[in-house]
Amino acid sequence: MPTPEDRVFPESLFSQNLRTPTKTYYFDIREAKNGVKYLTVAESRIQDGQRTRSYFTIFPEQLDEFCKVLAVMQAKIKE
Repeated sequence: MPTPEDRVFPESLFSQNLRTPTKTYYFDIREAKNGVKYLTVAESRIQDGQRTRSYFTIFPEQLDEFCKVLAVMQAKIKE
């Protein structure tokens, strides 16, 4: 069974990353074969002496709702 590190994604159209002391987050806009752009977010960290990555994908039809929920969570954290 392939691991997340074995995943092959299309080339990134735009990329930004966020480094923290213990993790790095990668945000990439990619384009599917059908021309639809989507966002992938990867978290890279050292765990038990090995680098691990986990990914999730957000498609355009989910992006607005995802951002709304994220904004709510950000506001709750700041309360």
